[in-house]
Amino acid sequence: MGIRHRLTESERDDLTKDVDDLDAVYMEKLRKDGIDEDLLAQFRDLTLELEKDKEQNG
Repeated sequence: MGIRHRLTESERDDLTKDVDDLDAVYMEKLRKDGIDEDLLAQFRDLTLELEKDKEQNG
């Protein structure tokens, strides 16, 4: 089953505010499943770094 849900800005927190909608929903699912906040922060950082790299390299 695919993840299809759009988060509003009010549903976002400091951890998910800068990532795209799909990653934010995935992170919320991981959080509900009990994944450690530090690991979620690492996932966020990697996601943002990949997005930045994609923008720079076209």
